[in-house]
Amino acid sequence: MINALFGRRRMLAATALFFAGAITLPVAAVAQDRAPYQGLKQTVAVDTFQATESVGGAVTADGMTALLIQALVRDGRFVVIEGAGASEASAIVRGVVTKYEAAAGGSSLSIGGGLGSLLGGRAGTRSQRAVMEISLRLVNTSTGQVVSTSSAQGSASSRTSDAGLVNTWSGATVGGEMFRATPIGQAGEDAIMRAVDQIAAGMRNVPWSAVVVDASETGVYLNAGADRNVQAGLTLSVWRPGRTLTDPRTGEVLDVEMARIGQVRVESVRDRLSIASVVEGEIPLRGDVLKAD
Repeated sequence: MINALFGRRRMLAATALFFAGAITLPVAAVAQDRAPYQGLKQTVAVDTFQATESVGGAVTADGMTALLIQALVRDGRFVVIEGAGASEASAIVRGVVTKYEAAAGGSSLSIGGGLGSLLGGRAGTRSQRAVMEISLRLVNTSTGQVVSTSSAQGSASSRTSDAGLVNTWSGATVGGEMFRATPIGQAGEDAIMRAVDQIAAGMRNVPWSAVVVDASETGVYLNAGADRNVQAGLTLSVWRPGRTLTDPRTGEVLDVEMARIGQVRVESVRDRLSIASVVEGEIPLRGDVLKAD
């Protein structure tokens, strides 16, 4: 009897693995392999996607936000800032899910008896095709202006296990997957991979910048280091923020007056910090902005 019990457990485990394999979806297409990015990395933040109930609601919004953050980090051209520091990013990406078809087409197959009887229910598979379209806005956080807009559509087809497949012997459900492993999640990831290059193109309209953390006659400390590909010898112009010009009707920031006060050269680099010396002009103040020459 013990042998039969263990044999049954092994069969159930193998069945779970079989269906887990069946629901594994093809990985979304990624950009061609390229050498590690050597340029200065821009800082970006990602706002939570907008997604109405008709396009999946909060589940889609949270899932797409996470996928976009992961894609930007993997890309290597950006430093993604989250939490309280997000307001210090050079730009923020705002996305909207504009189209959502979780089952644009497909077919199904059910298996009765045998394996289905052992699992206490109907075992089955179905083929699904999902489509998602997103719209993105890239906003310069210094000015509040939209510097670029883009859109992308993704699709995914997969063979998935029947959601109703239940193992009544152990009480466990086989086939539960998180957002990314669903057809619509894969379609969303496909759309995001297509949008990353568009985001990079839009960031060309946002000047690279860092901020002075502290400064004295012995050195100028910047809030950018190896994490943003800063290297010794880099020269940066120093700019001091002046008046902030806002629209009196909407409160929108239209521009910030900036005065160039000098230049510094990076002498040493740490993980998230660099130390520079003054090449020209006065010693910077905490909060002064540094821009690549």
